[in-house]
Amino acid sequence: MLRMLFLVGCYLTIFGLSTGAPFVLTLGYEWVDLLRPSTILYGIAQAIPFSLLFGLGALGGYFLFDRRDPPRVGLILILIGLMAVWTTLTTTWAAVPDLAWVKWEATMKTLCFAIFLPFVIRSRNQIEAFIQVYLFALAGNVVTFGAKTLLTGGGYSRSLGLASGNKLMTEGANLAMAALVMIPFILFVMRHGRIFPKTWWVMTGYIGLIVLALATTIGTHERTGLVGMLVLGATVWWYTRYKFRMGLVCVAAAVAIAMAAPASWYERMSTISTEAADESSQVRLLVWKWTLDYVKRHPLGGGFEVYHIDEISSQNEDGTGFTQTGRAFHSAYFEMLGEHGYPGIVLFFAILAAAFSALRQASRISRRNPELLWVSDLSRALRCCLFINMACGAFIEIGFQSVIWYLIALSFIVREYLRRVEAPQSVATSLGFATPALGIKQGLGVR
Repeated sequence: MLRMLFLVGCYLTIFGLSTGAPFVLTLGYEWVDLLRPSTILYGIAQAIPFSLLFGLGALGGYFLFDRRDPPRVGLILILIGLMAVWTTLTTTWAAVPDLAWVKWEATMKTLCFAIFLPFVIRSRNQIEAFIQVYLFALAGNVVTFGAKTLLTGGGYSRSLGLASGNKLMTEGANLAMAALVMIPFILFVMRHGRIFPKTWWVMTGYIGLIVLALATTIGTHERTGLVGMLVLGATVWWYTRYKFRMGLVCVAAAVAIAMAAPASWYERMSTISTEAADESSQVRLLVWKWTLDYVKRHPLGGGFEVYHIDEISSQNEDGTGFTQTGRAFHSAYFEMLGEHGYPGIVLFFAILAAAFSALRQASRISRRNPELLWVSDLSRALRCCLFINMACGAFIEIGFQSVIWYLIALSFIVREYLRRVEAPQSVATSLGFATPALGIKQGLGVR
C-alpha cells in the first residue's frame, strides 16, 4: 500500500511541476519507461496508462508551449529515423508476425522518443535533469538489489529488485549492465551537478549509490557483469585527466570487491572455464551460427522475434547430444542481424559511430573554454557508458532497450547544445562586434 501511495504521489508531483515547466513531462516519461512502475503496482493503479499520459503530455507540452531552438536534422536523428522505418518494413514480412508486432510497438516508442528528446532537452539544467532522472529510475532496482546483496550475498537468478521476472531490469545481466552504466554519470554529477547542492550528505549519497551499483553487479552473479566491470575500469581510467589517481581508485575498488565478494560469486565466475560454461557457450555459438546461416538465405532479416523459429542441435562422440528450438540470440548484434538483416546491423553500427563522433567533437570543442569543462567531462562519461553497453551487448539482447537509445539521444543533445552556444557568437563575429563570452553566457542559461 505504501509503495503504491508513494508512486502515485510521484506521478502527481510530476504532473504538478509540468504546469510551470512542460519539459518535466518528458522526464516523467523517461522515469516511467526506465523504472516500469506498472510492474510493482497493483489494483486500479496498475490499469492507469501513466506511460501513455506522460507521452501525450510531453508531446502536447512541447508543441503548445515549448517550441524554442529546435535542433538540426542531424545525422544521428536521420539514422534513428531510418532504423524506425527499416524495422517497420522487416516486421511486415516477419517470420513470427504476432510476436513481432508486439516488439515493434515497444521499439517504435523507444526510437520515436529518442528522436523527440533533442527537441525538448536543450539547456544545461535540462541535460542534468535528464541524467538525474536516468539515475533515479535505474536506482529503483539497483538500490534494493544492492542493499539485499550486502545483507544476503545475492545469488544467480535471484529476484532481489523491486519486481521479479526475466525481462529488462528484472533480468540479472541487464540489471548488472544498467548498474555499471550509472557509475560514469554519478562521477559526472558529483563534479558538475548544479541541481543538488554539493553538501557532504549529497556526496555521501552519490558514493553510496556507486557502492550499491557495484554490489548489484556482484549480487547478480552474472559473468556479463564481470565483463562490464572490466570495461568500466578501463574506460574510466582512459578518459580521466588524473590517470594515476584514478588508477589507485580502480585498484582499491578491485581489492575491495575481491575481499567482499561472496564465495558463491567466485564459484559462478569460475564456471567460465568449466564444462558447464562450455555447454552454455556451445549453445550460444550454435544460435549465432544458425543466425548467420539464416541471414545468408534471408539477407533482409526475419523480423522481430525471429529466434522463435531457430533449431540447434549438437552430437557428441559418445552419442549424446541435444536438439533445442526457440533459443534467444544472447547478443544485441546477432539480434540486429537476425531480425533486420545486413541493413539493420549496418544501421546500428552507423548510429553508434555517429554518437561517438558527436561526443568526440563535443569534447574537442569544449576543451577550448574552461566554462565548458562540464561538456567535455559529460562526453567522456557518455562514451564510457556506451562502451559498457557495447561490451555487455555482445552477450545480452539490448538492441532496442531504452537504456542505450537514451544515451545515443543524449550524445546528439550534447553536440546540439554546443552548436547553440557557438551560433550567437559566430553570427556576432561575422558582424564585427562579438565578445568572446557572448555565446557561452547565452548557452549556459536555462531556457
